[in-house]
Amino acid sequence: MVSSWSSHLQRAETPAETRFYSHLLEQARTLHPREAIAAFQDLLEGSGSSCDSDVRAAFHTILQYGFIAQDFRFILNRSCYIYINTWFQTPGHRFYIPEFIEIFEALPSTAAQTPLERHLRGLLSQFVTTPQYTALRCLAIAIRTDWEVHQAEVDTRPLEGIIKRYPYVYRHKLLTKDSSLDQRRIIRTMQREAQQKFDVELSCYSTYVKFNNVIPFKSPAKNPTLLHPSKLNHASHQFSGKVDGFNTHRDLAQQFLTYSQWTRSYRELKRDLYEYLAPAIHSKFGKHHFNQRLETCLSGTLEYYDYEVPTDALLAETCKKLLNFLTVESPHRPEHSNFIDLLANLGATLTIALLLKIVLLCHQAKPWLERRLAILFHHYSSRPQHDVAWLVEALENTNVALSTNFSPVLV
Repeated sequence: MVSSWSSHLQRAETPAETRFYSHLLEQARTLHPREAIAAFQDLLEGSGSSCDSDVRAAFHTILQYGFIAQDFRFILNRSCYIYINTWFQTPGHRFYIPEFIEIFEALPSTAAQTPLERHLRGLLSQFVTTPQYTALRCLAIAIRTDWEVHQAEVDTRPLEGIIKRYPYVYRHKLLTKDSSLDQRRIIRTMQREAQQKFDVELSCYSTYVKFNNVIPFKSPAKNPTLLHPSKLNHASHQFSGKVDGFNTHRDLAQQFLTYSQWTRSYRELKRDLYEYLAPAIHSKFGKHHFNQRLETCLSGTLEYYDYEVPTDALLAETCKKLLNFLTVESPHRPEHSNFIDLLANLGATLTIALLLKIVLLCHQAKPWLERRLAILFHHYSSRPQHDVAWLVEALENTNVALSTNFSPVLV
């Protein structure tokens, strides 16, 4: 039977679940994290000998419910986050969270001694294949790993190993549909901290590069990206400099929005949008075939409204359609040949600049782009980084583009 979050949500919490969650919260608050980790691991291994008898009894009762095969992933995920929520807010305890999550990698492989243990082993083997466990594992990586990544590591580690570098994918990779408000607050806090760290480091590096020839600095500022310094300088200029000699991308976007106030029909708006984007796809690549595909995409978008007066809602939906077309449509259809085509012919910086031009037109487009890139990150998360160097470069350029255009530190 397919597990359903909606049916779990509609089901009333049982007395055993209430007791179990209450006991776990008390342990999280009163035990040292190492003691709590040992007790929880003991419980999952089947004996529960180091746990209070009422915790063990409640857990065993839960395991025998008829709905447990469908709901175990949600119950166990909530149990994990009882500890995580508590430790995340306790000074010095946050860094025990990866050690806690790692217990799922160390569960016994020996034969179970009782039918209940066999049942529990089966449920746990299913849990480590779920989105809930994937999000927990990514959370552990994001908390545990250092910000600095050396080039030698980039060639060997899975892409998932550098998730901490990309705050804009946190919400999509570290949360699931059953995530509570407390869980979402944790991820927002982590996202804000990582983004602020990157913004400050990029600002310091930009200042160092700008003024070092005039006033030599005693200590060089660290390049906060995985881009070569020359590529980072090119990206910074492309995303925040005067790209046509007179205007930044923000200027050009504002000019488009100002002019579009007098556009008479949605069809005309789409034509103007094509003229706004086409110059970013320069060279023979655009003229040969891609611009025609872009024009076809735009002309076929929401044709029913072609002779209506343009609205903000229509512009927003058009931007979403464009981002789908240029990157990837959905997790269920992760086809992204256009994105590969753009990267191969324009390079990562100009490709992200094209996407930035769309994002600057409406505030709804930024989270939509972040979602598209998170889909690609997830799609390739287990691949070695050297196999997806093109995606790493695109993600790094996106960091720079979003920071230079949306961070209060750099804007």
